[in-house]
Amino acid sequence: MEENKTILGILSSTIGEYLSVRTDDFKKNIVTGLSVGFSRILAVLVITLVLLVVLGVFAFAFIVLIGEEIGSLSGAAFIVAGVYIIAAIILILLRKRLFVNMFTNLFSGIIEEESPSDNWKTLLLMFVKNLRGNLDLLVAKAKNKKTYHQDQK
Repeated sequence: MEENKTILGILSSTIGEYLSVRTDDFKKNIVTGLSVGFSRILAVLVITLVLLVVLGVFAFAFIVLIGEEIGSLSGAAFIVAGVYIIAAIILILLRKRLFVNMFTNLFSGIIEEESPSDNWKTLLLMFVKNLRGNLDLLVAKAKNKKTYHQDQK
């Protein structure tokens, strides 16, 4: 009866260790995925901000350049605004191909990205080896007790 308690104790401690390792690994993967995702979002925001500033400077330069050519700054501003409206219409028509698919691939890549510690087979193999080693040790102790008791008789 004592052997069964010991086997159950070893089994429960090994399962506890395995679950603890899996929980820690899961937490680490979540933190890694979130940090990669937020860093990519931040990078996209910074790049977008820089591009908007550059676009504004070029828009102003084109307004001045076209305004000098046609003699009217307000007419040049309307021409540049028309170009922006056409670009916006094109972006709206192609939004699924340009933006939705791009962000879908970006975030699915974060989720599906494998790390060396994400290999559950390795963790399961460690669990089984640890359990097997503990059970072998327990069996050896039980055999030693039997031989000790037989020697006493």
